[in-house]
Amino acid sequence: MLRQFLGWTKSTRYAIDDALYKAYGDQSALVELRDIYKGQPMLVVGNGPSLNKTPLDEFAHIPSIGMNKIDLIFKRVAWRPNLIVCVNTMVVKQHARHFASSDIPVYLSWKSRWFAKSGPSVSFFNMSLSEDFSDDIAQRVGGAATVTYPALQFAYYMGADPVILVGIDHNFDKTGKENAYEKRKGADINHFDPNYFKDGAYWGLPNLVGSERVYWQAKAVFESANRRIFDATVDGKLEVFPKISIDEAIGMV
Repeated sequence: MLRQFLGWTKSTRYAIDDALYKAYGDQSALVELRDIYKGQPMLVVGNGPSLNKTPLDEFAHIPSIGMNKIDLIFKRVAWRPNLIVCVNTMVVKQHARHFASSDIPVYLSWKSRWFAKSGPSVSFFNMSLSEDFSDDIAQRVGGAATVTYPALQFAYYMGADPVILVGIDHNFDKTGKENAYEKRKGADINHFDPNYFKDGAYWGLPNLVGSERVYWQAKAVFESANRRIFDATVDGKLEVFPKISIDEAIGMV
């Protein structure tokens, strides 16, 4: 019943949040990102188990975006992202303490502001109900079933070319429809760390069809601007972007 109610009120809630963001949100940190990496290669790092086979330190000298709980890998690598993007309110609630203490800039969806602890590195962006790819993240970011889609909009806004994906395995032991959640049982085999979603923690079931739909949009927008997205995920299952090997990716940077 609650899920039905949330579905009925979704458009209203997003409209209210949009108005509040325009009235009270601080876009300055986002405005400063425009074209700061124009024409430079950028790494967009997912959280799949393939990260354990990915030599992230080979990319430490180029700009990069991490997502969600990417900090869980920091104890094993010297590489650090230039910024971290998180959309899912549940993940923000689970990881709020780290985001607040992060020395890396963290960008969270405006709708999660009630659950995010304040911190000098935390900024908010306006997540749209529409899936349309946004070329101005200071105004809005197109919503989607995957945080990688907002990350690609950040990369586009920052002028990156090409963008290289790693850790986007697109392969999970369970999938679901939009806004489907379940309690995790046992070690997390879907992410690079077995405690990414700990035993007993809730996680959102991936919607692969929805993810692919917005990936095609991102590909089209980049290519219309004569820019490219390459997928260097080790053994990744996504078939939207041109595949390259890790060695080829290293050669590009």
